[in-house]
Amino acid sequence: MSNVTISDVARKVGVSESTVSRCLSGFNVRNAEAIRKAIKELGYRPNLVARNLKSGRTGLVALIVPDITNPFFASIVRGAELAAGEDYMIQLINTGEQPEREEWAIQRMMGQVDGIIYVPSQEDSEAMTDVTDRSIPLVFVDRLIKNFRNIDSVLADNLTGGEMATQHLLEHGHTKIAHISGPLTSTPGKERAAGFARALKAHKIKEDSNYFVESDFTVLGGYQAMMSLLSLPTPPTAVFVANNQMTIGALKALKEKAIKTPEKMAIIGFDDHELTDLIDPPLTVISRDAHLQGAIAMQTLLERIKGGNQFPPKRIKVDVRLIVRGSCGSTCRHRETSTSNANKVLSASTRS
Repeated sequence: MSNVTISDVARKVGVSESTVSRCLSGFNVRNAEAIRKAIKELGYRPNLVARNLKSGRTGLVALIVPDITNPFFASIVRGAELAAGEDYMIQLINTGEQPEREEWAIQRMMGQVDGIIYVPSQEDSEAMTDVTDRSIPLVFVDRLIKNFRNIDSVLADNLTGGEMATQHLLEHGHTKIAHISGPLTSTPGKERAAGFARALKAHKIKEDSNYFVESDFTVLGGYQAMMSLLSLPTPPTAVFVANNQMTIGALKALKEKAIKTPEKMAIIGFDDHELTDLIDPPLTVISRDAHLQGAIAMQTLLERIKGGNQFPPKRIKVDVRLIVRGSCGSTCRHRETSTSNANKVLSASTRS
């Protein structure tokens, strides 16, 4: 174990110990490059226990997610880990989409961690009933709780994503388009469904309630929803599925019924998966950078931990993009579209 102290680093650079300490804590200081070089040359290792005792911090951040088996949330966690660096460790809590477990987790973490990154299952969740706005640094990621709008958030551009997905199917000539949505009590479920509705309205296509199935973001939910659509007297010819897990379930239903994609049913999902380009045909999706979303959430939380309430709440949206593969057919005139150039696909009148 290294016997080098913070005093040794300060002496080598010719600065005060407090300057080195502030540099280690992530603050901008003069001679920062020289300090980092001296730390490396001397082999200095910060005593995190002593530093946390002195600062009153724990060195822990809680990350509460609804379903760690979903590759999207695993990517969120990985992005947050990378952004946390060496100063913070993550306490991961999987709630299984259970609001009561979320409430338990929030209560248990208060006073035990320096901040929380939180993916609530529902917008009307009561998990934070006993939490005063900003009583602990907290960042919502992917979803919100509607009564806590004064808290930092990092979301995907769900509305535009839902609209882009539906627009893509419309461009293939489909008019009987169904939507398997997530829970409408959740931020992504509600916003992606709103994007679906807006695209249909822009094309003067009346929504058919038979072609809208609210589900639960699970594989089983997607399977059951697709089965119900296939049982209709006049099934849809295309389906937009609101997340990756439900898309897997929907594809299982199509395979079971021997319905070929895209010949008999075009399908587009929300959120990419490492296996989607290996499916036959490869799956067209609305994608967003989950690693980036997790990293931004962690960076925002660390800023809040260090800076308190010195800046207003951040509401950050991560871009989405359309990745065209084969599950909707190959007649579309474009191959990839992102939020930044979405108006090539969406008319200005349809955007918020």
